[in-house]
Amino acid sequence: MNFSAIIPPWLDQNLFEKAFRSYENDPSAQVHDFKVEAATQPGENFASAVFRGKIKFSSKFSKGEKEISVIIKTKPVMEINENIPEEMRQQIEVFHNSNLFDTEMAMYGSVLPLIENLLHSINERDVVWPKLIYQTNSPKPVIILEDVTVNGYDTMIKTFHEDFEISKIIFERLAKYHAASFYLEKEQKYDTSLFSDAFYKREDVINGMFGQSIDFAIATFSSWEGFEQYVQPLMKFKENFIEKSKKSYSPANGPNAFNVLNHGDFHIRNLLYKMKPEGQGIEDFVFLDFQIAVRGTPAIDLYYALYNFISAENRHNRYDEILQIYHEKFTECLKKFGYLKPPPSLIDLHVEMMKNGNVQVILAICAYAILMLDLSTLTPEELALGMGGMAMKAAQNPKFKEIMRKELPMFLHKGFLC
Repeated sequence: MNFSAIIPPWLDQNLFEKAFRSYENDPSAQVHDFKVEAATQPGENFASAVFRGKIKFSSKFSKGEKEISVIIKTKPVMEINENIPEEMRQQIEVFHNSNLFDTEMAMYGSVLPLIENLLHSINERDVVWPKLIYQTNSPKPVIILEDVTVNGYDTMIKTFHEDFEISKIIFERLAKYHAASFYLEKEQKYDTSLFSDAFYKREDVINGMFGQSIDFAIATFSSWEGFEQYVQPLMKFKENFIEKSKKSYSPANGPNAFNVLNHGDFHIRNLLYKMKPEGQGIEDFVFLDFQIAVRGTPAIDLYYALYNFISAENRHNRYDEILQIYHEKFTECLKKFGYLKPPPSLIDLHVEMMKNGNVQVILAICAYAILMLDLSTLTPEELALGMGGMAMKAAQNPKFKEIMRKELPMFLHKGFLC
């Protein structure tokens, strides 16, 4: 299903003139022409309808007509009818009844500017996201952002990072973002209640997004020779995974609580990259899509990063090293911000990772395989099955079997499957 297939009629000249009069701080700014088209393919985005717009406008600051490319995100209109398979129907209802769009508006409207200003105050300017041009709830909820692809950013990296130096950069920038949010919370600079009611604390969300995928994983492992010993532990994990997820996605309490504002969906398709000339590595990247932002343990984003921005080999062999790199940058930023209390220790970070190992299990057996997929190869029937259908297709990937052969024993030995 592609929620961007139909362009809403209210994405019109009136809306864009309001947007650019606000953006240019010029009440006389005028939009002369615009063109809007879908910006995503089926299966790429379930939480928003995403469009790309070419806007021609003029203002007292533009010195004549100017054209700008923008990304337009709207709250999707989801029509549920008897022709939609039950699995897809459930996931439509999950997103329809969520506050994801409100969360992203709150991030762009209040928190991201605070994080940006704080990082700039210590001369850290490499943690970036698309600039907000305009957002409003009238006539419908909409967010208009700069289109960074015109500056050379793209989703061209669609495989897992083999270069550990690139992995380090991503973990360090994540640490800066987390440190800023940690400091702002301790200084009571933003309304934490906006991000404490997590999307993944809802039982219908947890079961709708991951329950069927876990069932597919259990069935798949039952059919693979040498994996039989993990079937019963996974069935036991399935019995308790909803309650464990609720706990992992709930912020800790107390003066020494280790909470950050997680991106919440920190996967490989939520970064845009700018490559160096002739493909010689990454020059820069930007963060995208903050609709699942959640206040809580840093283990959430870190487990996402471990399954997206580092190779499987480095995840196993350099796990402690990458956490130390993250922690060093995290504490370095807190010191520069002027944070006077003792920061969370490296041991505290490892404890957070162990306490929330259930997040790792879910990401490994539900989400990781899906990230290996080329979504353009999915049939309409597979797309109609939602996350479960994608998981079923992904399980056919021989690389997934190879990785699970290493991951599952680790989960069992650490006690994550009980």
